[in-house]
Amino acid sequence: MGMKAPPNSKHTGEPKPHDLEIASGPMTEAGHIVVSKLDAAQRQLRVAIRMLFSEDDPVAVHTLVGAASLLFSDLVEINAPEQSWDKKAREATSLTRAEYFQVMRRHQNFFKHARDDHTAMLELNPEETESLAFWAVMNASELAPLSTESQVYQLWYIAARSPFTDPTKSPLREALQVFGDLRPLPRGERLKSGVRVLKAELSRVA
Repeated sequence: MGMKAPPNSKHTGEPKPHDLEIASGPMTEAGHIVVSKLDAAQRQLRVAIRMLFSEDDPVAVHTLVGAASLLFSDLVEINAPEQSWDKKAREATSLTRAEYFQVMRRHQNFFKHARDDHTAMLELNPEETESLAFWAVMNASELAPLSTESQVYQLWYIAARSPFTDPTKSPLREALQVFGDLRPLPRGERLKSGVRVLKAELSRVA
């Protein structure tokens, strides 16, 4: 990715999602956007990552992340089943396929349906959205080159949430080079670091 550790300088003004350009993609003569399943998932995840870093509405962020995650899970199962990160996670936790996806899709399903539980309430932890987004990124990496947003997010999540302690081992080493150790910081400060690095990297590759 060619990312470098951000300079140790003050930052004034946090960029918002609308400050960062989103490519429109191919269009028909009638002005309709043409998308594949993979393209749809990539676009959803790119926007969701920008929204997540900018602390946008957590329900909207989770809805976008969940939609992208579902598409990436299906596409990996079809095109590279042995590389599925859902499969690796299920094996690590000893959950059945049904149990695993019941946990992973619980919030997403709550936001999609109301026919049988129209009075239900949900307690949403935004850090669960962060984890779902990370697994979506990992599945995305098995299908095509990652977007700049996904590359930045992958390293950010490791710098913010990695259980590993040896700073010389990959991939923690690369994450620390770019972000420093974000784990002791409050969530808001971790997210601001994500915004800063993402904006710098998007400007670099523009």
